[in-house]
Amino acid sequence: MQLEKTLISVKVGSGKSIDSEVVNSCLFYNKLMLEFSFSDGDIIKSSLLPNRVSFAKNKKLINEKIALFEKRFNQEVKISNPKRILFIESFLYYFCLVVKNIFVKFFMPNQWIMAYRKTGNKHWELIEFKKNELMADPFIYYHDNKYYVFYESLNYDVNRGHIAVGELDTEKNKIINIKKAIDENYHLSFPYLFEINCELYMIPESSENHTIDLYKCAEFPYKWNKVKTLINNIEAVDTVLIENKGMWYLLTSEKICGASYGDELTIFTSEDPLTKSFRRLSNIPAVHDVALARNAGSIYMNKTGNLYRVSQDCSRRYGYKVNMMKINQLSENGYREEFISKFDLPKNTIAMHTYNFANEIEITDLKIINKDIISLVRNALRIFKKMIKK
Repeated sequence: MQLEKTLISVKVGSGKSIDSEVVNSCLFYNKLMLEFSFSDGDIIKSSLLPNRVSFAKNKKLINEKIALFEKRFNQEVKISNPKRILFIESFLYYFCLVVKNIFVKFFMPNQWIMAYRKTGNKHWELIEFKKNELMADPFIYYHDNKYYVFYESLNYDVNRGHIAVGELDTEKNKIINIKKAIDENYHLSFPYLFEINCELYMIPESSENHTIDLYKCAEFPYKWNKVKTLINNIEAVDTVLIENKGMWYLLTSEKICGASYGDELTIFTSEDPLTKSFRRLSNIPAVHDVALARNAGSIYMNKTGNLYRVSQDCSRRYGYKVNMMKINQLSENGYREEFISKFDLPKNTIAMHTYNFANEIEITDLKIINKDIISLVRNALRIFKKMIKK
Protein backbone atom coordinates (compact mmCIF):
# COMPACT_ATOMS: atom_id res chain seq x y z
CA MET A 1 0.00 0.00 0.00
CA GLN A 2 1.36 3.42 -1.00
CA LEU A 3 1.51 6.28 1.49
CA GLU A 4 -0.11 8.77 -0.88
CA LYS A 5 -3.54 7.15 -0.55
CA THR A 6 -6.05 9.45 1.08
CA LEU A 7 -7.56 8.39 4.37
CA ILE A 8 -11.09 9.76 4.34
CA SER A 9 -12.95 8.14 7.22
CA VAL A 10 -12.78 5.74 10.14
CA LYS A 11 -15.53 3.64 11.67
CA VAL A 12 -14.92 2.91 15.35
CA GLY A 13 -16.24 -0.44 16.59
CA SER A 14 -19.67 -1.40 15.31
CA GLY A 15 -20.43 2.15 14.23
CA LYS A 16 -22.53 3.23 17.21
CA SER A 17 -21.90 6.59 18.85
CA ILE A 18 -18.35 7.19 20.06
CA ASP A 19 -19.54 7.25 23.66
CA SER A 20 -21.28 3.90 23.20
CA GLU A 21 -18.20 2.34 21.62
CA VAL A 22 -15.96 3.66 24.41
CA VAL A 23 -18.21 2.18 27.11
CA ASN A 24 -19.00 -1.10 25.37
CA SER A 25 -15.39 -1.82 24.42
CA CYS A 26 -14.21 -1.03 27.95
CA LEU A 27 -16.74 -3.36 29.54
CA PHE A 28 -17.67 -5.98 26.95
CA TYR A 29 -15.64 -6.15 23.72
CA ASN A 30 -12.74 -8.59 23.32
CA LYS A 31 -11.08 -6.01 21.08
CA LEU A 32 -12.04 -2.70 19.50
CA MET A 33 -11.97 -2.55 15.71
CA LEU A 34 -11.15 0.61 13.76
CA GLU A 35 -11.84 0.49 10.03
CA PHE A 36 -9.96 3.13 8.02
CA SER A 37 -11.37 3.77 4.53
CA PHE A 38 -9.42 5.42 1.68
CA SER A 39 -10.79 7.39 -1.24
CA ASP A 40 -9.73 4.71 -3.73
CA GLY A 41 -11.77 2.06 -1.92
CA ASP A 42 -8.94 0.43 0.03
CA ILE A 43 -9.52 -0.38 3.70
CA ILE A 44 -7.13 -0.94 6.60
CA LYS A 45 -8.61 -2.77 9.57
CA SER A 46 -6.82 -2.07 12.82
CA SER A 47 -7.67 -3.20 16.33
CA LEU A 48 -6.62 -2.53 19.91
CA LEU A 49 -7.16 -3.94 23.37
CA PRO A 50 -9.46 -1.46 25.12
CA ASN A 51 -8.51 0.04 28.46
CA ARG A 52 -10.55 -1.93 31.02
CA VAL A 53 -10.13 0.47 33.94
CA SER A 54 -11.21 3.89 32.71
CA PHE A 55 -13.66 5.17 30.09
CA ALA A 56 -11.57 8.34 29.72
CA LYS A 57 -8.36 6.36 29.16
CA ASN A 58 -10.16 4.15 26.68
CA LYS A 59 -11.32 7.15 24.67
CA LYS A 60 -7.76 8.49 24.78
CA LEU A 61 -6.52 5.22 23.25
CA ILE A 62 -8.97 5.58 20.37
CA ASN A 63 -7.98 9.19 19.73
CA GLU A 64 -4.28 8.29 19.81
CA LYS A 65 -4.81 5.46 17.32
CA ILE A 66 -6.59 7.85 14.95
CA ALA A 67 -3.85 10.47 15.39
CA LEU A 68 -1.24 7.82 14.58
CA PHE A 69 -2.92 7.05 11.26
CA GLU A 70 -3.15 10.78 10.50
CA LYS A 71 0.60 11.04 11.05
CA ARG A 72 1.43 7.98 8.97
CA PHE A 73 -0.68 9.02 6.01
CA ASN A 74 -0.42 12.79 6.44
CA GLN A 75 -4.18 13.14 6.07
CA GLU A 76 -6.96 14.19 8.40
CA VAL A 77 -9.14 11.33 9.58
CA LYS A 78 -12.89 11.88 9.80
CA ILE A 79 -14.84 9.76 12.29
CA SER A 80 -18.00 8.36 10.72
CA ASN A 81 -19.63 7.41 14.06
CA PRO A 82 -22.38 9.68 15.40
CA LYS A 83 -21.42 11.73 18.47
CA ARG A 84 -24.48 11.15 20.58
CA ILE A 85 -23.73 11.59 24.28
CA LEU A 86 -24.95 9.00 26.75
CA PHE A 87 -27.01 10.34 29.67
CA ILE A 88 -29.36 7.82 31.32
CA GLU A 89 -26.99 4.86 30.99
CA SER A 90 -23.92 6.68 32.36
CA PHE A 91 -24.49 6.00 36.06
CA LEU A 92 -25.15 2.31 35.49
CA TYR A 93 -22.06 1.89 33.30
CA TYR A 94 -19.79 3.67 35.78
CA PHE A 95 -21.19 1.54 38.60
CA CYS A 96 -20.48 -1.65 36.63
CA LEU A 97 -16.95 -0.46 35.87
CA VAL A 98 -16.14 0.30 39.52
CA VAL A 99 -17.53 -3.02 40.75
CA LYS A 100 -15.65 -4.94 38.06
CA ASN A 101 -12.33 -3.21 38.82
CA ILE A 102 -12.64 -3.84 42.56
CA PHE A 103 -13.51 -7.49 42.05
CA VAL A 104 -10.72 -8.17 39.55
CA LYS A 105 -8.02 -6.33 41.51
CA PHE A 106 -8.76 -7.69 44.96
CA PHE A 107 -10.31 -11.11 44.36
CA MET A 108 -8.50 -12.43 41.28
CA PRO A 109 -4.77 -12.47 42.10
CA ASN A 110 -3.10 -14.12 39.14
CA GLN A 111 0.26 -15.69 38.45
CA TRP A 112 2.21 -16.83 35.40
CA ILE A 113 3.58 -20.37 35.61
CA MET A 114 5.09 -22.79 33.08
CA ALA A 115 4.02 -26.15 31.67
CA TYR A 116 5.38 -28.71 29.22
CA ARG A 117 4.31 -31.79 27.30
CA LYS A 118 5.83 -34.36 24.99
CA THR A 119 5.11 -33.70 21.33
CA GLY A 120 1.89 -35.45 20.36
CA ASN A 121 0.35 -35.29 23.83
CA LYS A 122 -2.62 -33.03 24.54
CA HIS A 123 -2.17 -32.77 28.32
CA TRP A 124 0.17 -30.12 29.75
CA GLU A 125 2.20 -30.97 32.86
CA LEU A 126 2.56 -28.03 35.24
CA ILE A 127 6.14 -27.23 36.22
CA GLU A 128 6.68 -26.82 39.96
CA PHE A 129 6.38 -23.15 41.01
CA LYS A 130 6.42 -20.96 44.10
CA LYS A 131 3.60 -18.65 45.05
CA ASN A 132 4.39 -14.97 44.45
CA GLU A 133 7.00 -15.78 41.79
CA LEU A 134 6.45 -15.41 38.06
CA MET A 135 7.85 -17.90 35.57
CA ALA A 136 7.04 -16.88 32.00
CA ASP A 137 8.24 -16.59 28.40
CA PRO A 138 9.98 -20.00 28.30
CA PHE A 139 12.40 -20.89 25.50
CA ILE A 140 13.72 -24.45 25.46
CA TYR A 141 17.10 -25.61 24.16
CA TYR A 142 18.17 -29.25 23.74
CA HIS A 143 21.86 -29.81 24.52
CA ASP A 144 23.80 -32.97 25.51
CA ASN A 145 20.56 -34.95 25.97
CA LYS A 146 19.18 -32.36 28.41
CA TYR A 147 16.47 -29.75 28.05
CA TYR A 148 17.47 -26.29 29.22
CA VAL A 149 14.71 -23.77 29.84
CA PHE A 150 15.45 -20.04 29.61
CA TYR A 151 12.65 -17.90 31.03
CA GLU A 152 11.61 -14.66 32.70
CA SER A 153 11.84 -14.92 36.48
CA LEU A 154 10.24 -12.27 38.65
CA ASN A 155 9.24 -11.85 42.27
CA TYR A 156 5.92 -9.97 42.36
CA ASP A 157 7.02 -7.82 45.31
CA VAL A 158 10.20 -6.70 43.48
CA ASN A 159 8.50 -6.52 40.05
CA ARG A 160 11.69 -6.53 37.95
CA GLY A 161 12.37 -9.55 35.81
CA HIS A 162 15.65 -11.23 34.94
CA ILE A 163 16.52 -14.14 32.65
CA ALA A 164 16.92 -17.44 34.49
CA VAL A 165 17.93 -20.84 33.16
CA GLY A 166 17.73 -24.37 34.49
CA GLU A 167 17.32 -27.98 33.42
CA LEU A 168 13.88 -29.49 32.92
CA ASP A 169 13.44 -32.58 35.11
CA THR A 170 10.61 -34.50 33.45
CA GLU A 171 10.52 -37.06 36.27
CA LYS A 172 9.71 -34.49 38.95
CA ASN A 173 8.11 -31.84 36.68
CA LYS A 174 10.42 -29.09 37.90
CA ILE A 175 13.31 -26.89 36.79
CA ILE A 176 16.56 -27.81 38.55
CA ASN A 177 19.97 -26.13 38.85
CA ILE A 178 18.38 -22.71 38.33
CA LYS A 179 20.72 -19.73 38.02
CA LYS A 180 20.55 -16.22 36.63
CA ALA A 181 21.65 -16.06 33.01
CA ILE A 182 21.23 -12.30 32.45
CA ASP A 183 20.41 -9.69 35.07
CA GLU A 184 20.42 -5.95 34.38
CA ASN A 185 19.22 -2.94 36.37
CA TYR A 186 16.08 -2.90 34.19
CA HIS A 187 13.37 -5.44 33.41
CA LEU A 188 14.14 -8.37 31.12
CA SER A 189 11.88 -11.05 29.66
CA PHE A 190 11.25 -13.12 26.49
CA PRO A 191 14.76 -14.66 26.05
CA TYR A 192 14.60 -15.42 22.34
CA LEU A 193 17.32 -17.95 21.41
CA PHE A 194 18.84 -18.51 17.98
CA GLU A 195 22.08 -19.57 16.33
CA ILE A 196 24.45 -17.87 13.91
CA ASN A 197 27.34 -19.95 12.54
CA CYS A 198 26.70 -22.64 15.19
CA GLU A 199 27.04 -20.12 18.03
CA LEU A 200 24.18 -19.41 20.43
CA TYR A 201 22.71 -15.90 20.78
CA MET A 202 19.84 -14.35 22.70
CA ILE A 203 17.67 -11.25 22.29
CA PRO A 204 15.86 -10.65 25.60
CA GLU A 205 13.06 -8.09 25.82
CA SER A 206 14.53 -4.86 27.21
CA SER A 207 11.92 -2.22 26.39
CA GLU A 208 12.47 -0.51 29.75
CA ASN A 209 16.01 0.29 28.54
CA HIS A 210 14.70 1.51 25.16
CA THR A 211 16.93 -0.94 23.29
CA ILE A 212 16.90 -4.21 21.41
CA ASP A 213 20.14 -5.90 22.51
CA LEU A 214 22.04 -8.94 21.33
CA TYR A 215 23.78 -11.31 23.78
CA LYS A 216 26.19 -14.14 22.96
CA CYS A 217 26.62 -17.29 25.03
CA ALA A 218 30.15 -17.30 26.45
CA GLU A 219 29.79 -20.40 28.62
CA PHE A 220 26.66 -22.51 28.27
CA PRO A 221 24.17 -22.15 29.83
CA TYR A 222 24.88 -19.54 32.52
CA LYS A 223 27.34 -16.99 31.09
CA TRP A 224 26.18 -14.45 28.50
CA ASN A 225 27.83 -11.28 27.21
CA LYS A 226 26.13 -8.32 25.56
CA VAL A 227 27.77 -7.90 22.18
CA LYS A 228 25.67 -5.31 20.40
CA THR A 229 22.64 -3.04 20.50
CA LEU A 230 20.71 -3.92 17.38
CA ILE A 231 18.27 -0.99 17.58
CA ASN A 232 18.46 1.99 19.93
CA ASN A 233 15.84 4.47 21.15
CA ILE A 234 12.94 2.05 20.77
CA GLU A 235 10.32 0.63 23.13
CA ALA A 236 9.80 -2.84 21.70
CA VAL A 237 8.90 -6.25 23.08
CA ASP A 238 9.12 -9.92 22.17
CA THR A 239 11.61 -9.61 19.33
CA VAL A 240 12.49 -12.51 17.04
CA LEU A 241 15.09 -12.70 14.28
CA ILE A 242 15.00 -14.94 11.22
CA GLU A 243 17.20 -15.31 8.13
CA ASN A 244 15.43 -15.86 4.82
CA LYS A 245 17.13 -16.01 1.41
CA GLY A 246 20.22 -14.08 2.50
CA MET A 247 18.40 -11.32 4.39
CA TRP A 248 17.77 -11.07 8.14
CA TYR A 249 14.33 -9.98 9.37
CA LEU A 250 13.70 -8.65 12.87
CA LEU A 251 10.03 -8.83 13.90
CA THR A 252 8.94 -6.91 16.98
CA SER A 253 6.09 -4.93 18.56
CA GLU A 254 6.65 -1.27 19.37
CA LYS A 255 4.96 0.91 21.93
CA ILE A 256 4.33 4.37 20.49
CA CYS A 257 1.60 6.94 20.90
CA GLY A 258 -1.36 5.24 19.26
CA ALA A 259 -0.11 1.66 19.54
CA SER A 260 0.46 -0.52 22.57
CA TYR A 261 2.85 -3.47 22.71
CA GLY A 262 0.19 -5.84 21.39
CA ASP A 263 -1.42 -3.79 18.59
CA GLU A 264 1.08 -4.07 15.75
CA LEU A 265 3.96 -6.06 14.30
CA THR A 266 6.88 -4.11 12.85
CA ILE A 267 9.67 -5.54 10.69
CA PHE A 268 13.29 -4.39 10.35
CA THR A 269 15.88 -5.80 7.93
CA SER A 270 19.66 -6.20 7.83
CA GLU A 271 22.19 -7.97 5.64
CA ASP A 272 24.07 -9.14 8.73
CA PRO A 273 22.89 -8.64 12.35
CA LEU A 274 26.46 -8.95 13.68
CA THR A 275 28.04 -6.27 11.51
CA LYS A 276 25.29 -4.27 9.80
CA SER A 277 22.57 -1.94 11.11
CA PHE A 278 18.83 -2.55 10.86
CA ARG A 279 16.41 -0.47 8.82
CA ARG A 280 12.62 -0.36 8.96
CA LEU A 281 11.04 -2.42 6.19
CA SER A 282 8.00 -0.11 5.97
CA ASN A 283 6.45 2.80 7.84
CA ILE A 284 3.22 0.80 7.85
CA PRO A 285 3.27 -2.15 10.28
CA ALA A 286 3.02 -5.66 8.86
CA VAL A 287 0.12 -6.60 11.19
CA HIS A 288 -2.51 -4.27 12.72
CA ASP A 289 -4.58 -6.79 14.69
CA VAL A 290 -4.26 -7.02 18.48
CA ALA A 291 -5.42 -10.66 18.23
CA LEU A 292 -2.52 -11.60 15.93
CA ALA A 293 0.34 -9.12 16.09
CA ARG A 294 2.66 -9.76 19.04
CA ASN A 295 5.21 -12.58 18.87
CA ALA A 296 4.74 -15.57 21.18
CA GLY A 297 7.88 -17.56 20.44
CA SER A 298 10.37 -18.53 17.76
CA ILE A 299 9.67 -18.68 14.04
CA TYR A 300 9.82 -22.28 12.81
CA MET A 301 10.45 -23.94 9.46
CA ASN A 302 8.77 -27.29 8.75
CA LYS A 303 10.19 -30.13 6.66
CA THR A 304 8.79 -28.67 3.43
CA GLY A 305 10.42 -25.29 4.04
CA ASN A 306 7.34 -23.36 5.14
CA LEU A 307 7.81 -20.72 7.85
CA TYR A 308 5.43 -20.44 10.81
CA ARG A 309 5.18 -17.58 13.30
CA VAL A 310 3.79 -18.10 16.78
CA SER A 311 1.77 -15.05 17.83
CA GLN A 312 -0.21 -13.81 20.80
CA ASP A 313 -3.92 -13.20 20.86
CA CYS A 314 -3.98 -10.11 23.10
CA SER A 315 -7.68 -9.47 22.64
CA ARG A 316 -9.91 -9.89 25.69
CA ARG A 317 -6.82 -9.66 27.92
CA TYR A 318 -3.05 -9.43 27.54
CA GLY A 319 -1.61 -12.76 26.41
CA TYR A 320 -5.01 -14.42 26.17
CA LYS A 321 -4.13 -17.22 23.73
CA VAL A 322 -1.48 -18.36 21.25
CA ASN A 323 -1.90 -18.52 17.46
CA MET A 324 -0.03 -20.42 14.79
CA MET A 325 0.46 -18.31 11.66
CA LYS A 326 1.82 -19.48 8.30
CA ILE A 327 4.15 -16.95 6.68
CA ASN A 328 3.33 -16.72 2.97
CA GLN A 329 5.70 -13.85 2.16
CA LEU A 330 8.79 -12.59 3.98
CA SER A 331 10.88 -10.42 1.71
CA GLU A 332 12.00 -6.86 1.18
CA ASN A 333 8.86 -6.41 -0.92
CA GLY A 334 6.49 -7.11 1.97
CA TYR A 335 5.06 -9.51 4.51
CA ARG A 336 1.96 -11.72 4.37
CA GLU A 337 0.71 -14.39 6.73
CA GLU A 338 -2.42 -16.44 7.34
CA PHE A 339 -4.03 -17.75 10.50
CA ILE A 340 -3.75 -21.54 10.88
CA SER A 341 -4.89 -22.44 14.38
CA LYS A 342 -5.26 -21.32 18.00
CA PHE A 343 -4.10 -23.24 21.08
CA ASP A 344 -6.77 -24.28 23.56
CA LEU A 345 -6.34 -23.16 27.16
CA PRO A 346 -5.85 -25.98 29.67
CA LYS A 347 -8.43 -26.34 32.43
CA ASN A 348 -8.24 -23.79 35.28
CA THR A 349 -6.14 -21.30 33.31
CA ILE A 350 -7.13 -17.92 31.90
CA ALA A 351 -4.25 -17.13 29.52
CA MET A 352 -1.30 -18.52 27.53
CA HIS A 353 1.17 -16.28 25.73
CA THR A 354 4.33 -18.22 24.84
CA TYR A 355 4.96 -21.46 22.97
CA ASN A 356 8.24 -23.11 21.95
CA PHE A 357 9.58 -26.60 21.37
CA ALA A 358 12.85 -28.50 21.09
CA ASN A 359 13.38 -32.12 20.11
CA GLU A 360 10.45 -33.98 21.76
CA ILE A 361 9.32 -31.36 24.28
CA GLU A 362 6.87 -28.45 23.90
CA ILE A 363 6.77 -25.70 26.53
CA THR A 364 4.40 -22.85 27.34
CA ASP A 365 3.38 -20.44 30.08
CA LEU A 366 -0.06 -20.22 31.67
CA LYS A 367 -1.85 -17.67 33.82
CA ILE A 368 -3.71 -19.06 36.81
CA ILE A 369 -5.89 -17.50 39.51
CA ASN A 370 -4.69 -18.05 43.08
CA LYS A 371 -7.80 -18.42 45.26
CA ASP A 372 -6.12 -19.24 48.59
CA ILE A 373 -6.30 -16.82 51.53
CA ILE A 374 -2.57 -16.12 51.62
CA SER A 375 -2.56 -15.02 47.99
CA LEU A 376 -5.64 -12.84 48.49
CA VAL A 377 -4.10 -11.10 51.51
CA ARG A 378 -0.72 -10.67 49.82
CA ASN A 379 -2.42 -9.23 46.74
CA ALA A 380 -4.47 -6.76 48.82
CA LEU A 381 -1.36 -5.57 50.68
CA ARG A 382 0.45 -5.07 47.38
CA ILE A 383 -2.44 -2.96 46.04
CA PHE A 384 -2.54 -0.81 49.18
CA LYS A 385 1.23 -0.23 48.97
CA LYS A 386 0.88 1.01 45.41
CA MET A 387 -1.97 3.31 46.42
CA ILE A 388 0.10 4.77 49.29
CA LYS A 389 3.08 5.41 46.97
CA LYS A 390 0.83 7.31 44.56
